[in-house]
Amino acid sequence: MAGEKSKKSGEIGEALASALLDRIGWKHLIHNIAISCNTPTHVNDEGNPRQSHGEDQIYLYNNPFHDDRTDFVHVSNKNIIGSYPKEGTLRTQFKAHIKELGQTIECAKYNQTLRGIATNFKAKKSRNHAGLLIWLHNDHEDIEKSILDDLAPSRLELNTDAPFYVIDNGRATFLFKVVDDLRRRSVGGDYHFFYPRIGTSITVDEMRTGKELPLELLAADIIPAVLSVNGSKELIIYANESFDSTSYKNLMAYGLSFASGLITSIKIGMPNYNPARDDEVAAQARLAFHSRPEEISPFSFNRSILDLRQEAPQ
Repeated sequence: MAGEKSKKSGEIGEALASALLDRIGWKHLIHNIAISCNTPTHVNDEGNPRQSHGEDQIYLYNNPFHDDRTDFVHVSNKNIIGSYPKEGTLRTQFKAHIKELGQTIECAKYNQTLRGIATNFKAKKSRNHAGLLIWLHNDHEDIEKSILDDLAPSRLELNTDAPFYVIDNGRATFLFKVVDDLRRRSVGGDYHFFYPRIGTSITVDEMRTGKELPLELLAADIIPAVLSVNGSKELIIYANESFDSTSYKNLMAYGLSFASGLITSIKIGMPNYNPARDDEVAAQARLAFHSRPEEISPFSFNRSILDLRQEAPQ
């Protein structure tokens, strides 16, 4: 019975993760690669040396923030049919998940199958391996729960040199709402994520945009995108933070720094913005940039990640 429940939980988790990754442009995931273990200190639950590491998914993309780098993202899917465990158990399980992911990456760097995949992909000279833990729960009463706040105060002492990123329900919900809103707005047009000038990239490109959401933006609380409809372009900024005058001013400054005369319309999405309550505050905050001619307006966005189960990837 426990085995069946675990299998069902895994299937639900993989379906949710795949649907979410598809929405952020990760279209060509590689599934179920067995990575031979070449490190004697890697042991299984029984204390015996590991023979291999199971990969849920691997994703390759050329990083837009680094001109000569291809990122190998090792994705681990974990799912709980109920709610997340309490804080002590949560930390223990989290450390175990990250340890497993770190060991997989450690051995994957030398895997011949992955080297062949890199050759077929025409990977760039610099190759970066990173981990992505997608750890979701299915308790509808607390579906937007983020575990990162519970983990932050503790010293986890994670024994891994590999960089890793986490998508919990809170992060998944934010990403889901961003893409859902972009899809609704782009009917009859198209949208692309906007890549700010960070990292080591020196490539000159008027509009640094693409369909893939890179790890750096996947983990960010601000996601910019460019919407193209009927020949006009609009910059949309999604912020995972509450509306107030200061936040709105900061986001306007952020958007205007990218516009540079190329885009004349900027929309700023904040989850709790309420026009009936906040319209006057927004209007007064706009005066801080009265010399800029761009049209700027705030809006709200919302939905639940469980809706992903009802929708096939597009």
